[in-house]
Amino acid sequence: MEPEKPIHNEKGCDEPENNAEQKSPGGFAQYFRVFRYADSRSSTMYIVAFAGAIVSGAALPLMTVVFGSFTTRFSDFSTGTFSAADFKREINHYVLYFIYLFVARFLLVYVSNVLVTVASIRMTKALRRAFLASVLRKEVWYFDVQDNGSIATQVTTNGNKINQGTADRLFTFVQALSTFFSAFIVALAVQWKLALITMSCIPIIFVVTGTIVAIDATIESKIMPILSRGAVVAQESISSISTIQAFWAQKRMIQWYEEYLSLAHKHGNRRSPLWGLMFSTEYFCSYAGIALAFWQGFRMYQSGEVGNVVPSNPLPPS
Repeated sequence: MEPEKPIHNEKGCDEPENNAEQKSPGGFAQYFRVFRYADSRSSTMYIVAFAGAIVSGAALPLMTVVFGSFTTRFSDFSTGTFSAADFKREINHYVLYFIYLFVARFLLVYVSNVLVTVASIRMTKALRRAFLASVLRKEVWYFDVQDNGSIATQVTTNGNKINQGTADRLFTFVQALSTFFSAFIVALAVQWKLALITMSCIPIIFVVTGTIVAIDATIESKIMPILSRGAVVAQESISSISTIQAFWAQKRMIQWYEEYLSLAHKHGNRRSPLWGLMFSTEYFCSYAGIALAFWQGFRMYQSGEVGNVVPSNPLPPS
């Protein structure tokens, strides 16, 4: 393997990029470790919030079922199956369904977001206190080998990132999973054969997305320590600005800071092709699945496997 390029620290000596004090690579195991700092009240908030996310996510496919029945009534009315009075009664009935689903989903999303945000703040607070307690128990020599200000940078920057990743983003992820699975349950219940044919695009999306996310997490774990050391250089430069000005060390400090930014930019450039490949694959598979559903659905309609397809014109006759 190519040796790591040494970079200068703020004390003027060279240090390798992947030194022994660098953190272990990130992953799902490291992510779930964070939830050990959630107390019983925070855990209860998370459970209630996740239940609300699951129910609110499952409400979206149910709205498509209601909307499908809603449009069927328009088709029945246009063909003369329903009278005007029956049509009005059915439309009012389905409008009430839409209102009930909207109000229920609004309340669930609002309450769940509040609970997951409060629980994340409480858990991050406990994590920061545990981090500070662990630092204060260290021996004196530990602080001699650490970069000045790196501890404050880690507890602030990493704490904010943990708070973001365990609050609304986690809620959105659980809600999206609920929508995904409930949508296919509804599709299989309505027309299982067409749903199974359309699901052929899902394994490709899962494999590509999972692989790229795992690679991106590895790259992110390399970028964060570099940016943290760069933040230490900037913090020390600002706090010692009078000394730097007295010794005309501005260019030297800027050079050190730019080395950190250049190295982080070098690692970050590897992410662009990965995200481009992931999103292009996802959109291609999504639109290909829609095209496959229309093509196979028309064939099933021609063969008589699908019935009750009545073309309707929403415009009044001229």
